Amino acid sequence: MMDLAMVAILLACFGLMKLFAGWCSRQVDTGSAESKE
Repeated sequence: MMDLAMVAILLACFGLMKLFAGWCSRQVDTGSAESKE
């Protein structure tokens, strides 16, 4: 039972990090695009 919980938590953390990384890259892309004339 603990193994299943650990795997679920790891997958959830991985998914959240993926979403966060995608959001960060989008923020950086828009910022650099604006500063570049």
